[in-house]
Amino acid sequence: MMRSQFVANVSHELKTPIAAVKGFAETLLGGGVEDKETERSFLQIIYDEGDRLNRLIGDILELSKIESKLIPLDYSPIQLKDLINSIYEVLLPTAARKSIVMSNNVPEHLFLEGDEDRLRQIFMNLLSNAISYTLEGGRVKVEAEIADSDEDHEEERVRISVSDTGIGIPKKDLPRIFERFYRVDKARSRSSGGTGLGLSIVKHLVDLHHGTITVESRVGEGTSFIIELPITQNLA
Repeated sequence: MMRSQFVANVSHELKTPIAAVKGFAETLLGGGVEDKETERSFLQIIYDEGDRLNRLIGDILELSKIESKLIPLDYSPIQLKDLINSIYEVLLPTAARKSIVMSNNVPEHLFLEGDEDRLRQIFMNLLSNAISYTLEGGRVKVEAEIADSDEDHEEERVRISVSDTGIGIPKKDLPRIFERFYRVDKARSRSSGGTGLGLSIVKHLVDLHHGTITVESRVGEGTSFIIELPITQNLA
């Protein structure tokens, strides 16, 4: 049932950009556009929708690989602050365009065992979302600390939070945001180029690291994603 639902969702998601590409291309081919400016705007739409289609197919294939456990994780010691700094380098220009202040409050001494590429994917996704959904002049920050031990987890864990002062997520949507293709704001998500699969991929990658991810949010105030990961992986 879940597989057929997924196929139905994928079909629906693919139809939208394909219909746009086909419709605008037909108009151009039919000679219905007289001026260069309109022609250029139509071609830009075709290009953008093709680009979105490409990202969507990439995310579908990625999620499929992750869900079928076809990606073995390559564990190594990761210095968390360096990892976040390297992601910030990539995202700072985007944040600067919206005058968003980004801070990295991760202690130098924090290391954990993980797959560097997959951890990068997790935090790149969360931070890109944070910037996308934060208004001009807002703030995005990453904080990390050793988590308090509890009965559920015997091993030492790191708690990492990615927080923003963005538009927030309505309470009714919070339980569903890690579902495939679930979008809180469909129009905004589409206009920002979102595929609706990013958080689902993040959740799976956190699970593969034997971690947990939760979310706290208030509409109009901001959102925090809290990830807990074991410091060492039990590879036995």
